[in-house]
Amino acid sequence: MQFCKRFALPVLLLILAAALGGCSAIRGTPLPESTAIPGTDPVYPSAVDINTMDLRGYATLWFRFLDEPYLAAETRSITQLAGQSYEYALLSALFAGPGTQQVEMTSLFPVGTRVLSTLQQGRTMIITLSGEFTGMLPDEPETWYEDAFWQAEIPLRRKLAMQSIVATVTDNCDADEVVILVEQGSAVSDSLRLRQSWFMDGTDESVLTGPQTRDDTLLLTPATTGERFLDYWQQKNWSALYKYIAATDVRTGIAKPEYRAFVTEMERFPALMGVHFNGCSVFYDGSVATVSADINLQQPSGQAAEIPARIFRLHRQDGIWKICMSDLVDWLEE
Repeated sequence: MQFCKRFALPVLLLILAAALGGCSAIRGTPLPESTAIPGTDPVYPSAVDINTMDLRGYATLWFRFLDEPYLAAETRSITQLAGQSYEYALLSALFAGPGTQQVEMTSLFPVGTRVLSTLQQGRTMIITLSGEFTGMLPDEPETWYEDAFWQAEIPLRRKLAMQSIVATVTDNCDADEVVILVEQGSAVSDSLRLRQSWFMDGTDESVLTGPQTRDDTLLLTPATTGERFLDYWQQKNWSALYKYIAATDVRTGIAKPEYRAFVTEMERFPALMGVHFNGCSVFYDGSVATVSADINLQQPSGQAAEIPARIFRLHRQDGIWKICMSDLVDWLEE
């Protein structure tokens, strides 16, 4: 007992010295101090703003694909500020337009369009937008109603713009439908509800829009893209079909051919006389889709052939489903 008491205090002091000295005390080598490189200013990491956080990860935003009457999906990280609803952050990202890398996607909303508030009631999302929403896009002429092209294009844009909002909301939020309210400013109105005349469909100004639901026929999902591909081929609409050819072939690494070479290649293949789309499935990582269709072909000689369950693959490139030229050639030559 005497022995233990005699050595307890020295041992305790040694343990405390080692703990206070850290690793350098144990190793006997002092830690070097941080020094700046001569001739330079030290660079320190930027402080993290605790009011900015990414709470939901990635979201799907829908934008128009080139000049096609369809919407394509962009996957993007949504940054949500403290005190800000996720729906507000999501729609703000949508109105900001597609990312700079998305050269084949375009926004359908007038400059300055802002989301003012969001409110969910049951399965309905109520969204209040700034007055800019009802304006015209920069390239739309004031006398659009005098031109045949714009008479069809502007109503199409309005329909796609609404679906851009609805598809984005229903993809990422627990909602089935959307109601749009619009800021009136100094104007006197009996309702903030968007007017049906906004669609430019000839409806009277007094008619209010009802809840808007999702229209998947306007969205370039793998199934819709597969159907479009087959429709354009049957119609020999090569200019439209060309937009769905992958810019770079996944199998060969070769860029897609120039348009004239593409048309020459397609003209030498059998004509597609009939088609029945069976469906598609998506690879586990979402990068490839397998499409199945029953097709009727006719050779230039007039000989016809019925081929059941013909398979082709779509590859997702920059959010858009495309077919590789080598897959197309192999598929048709067989």
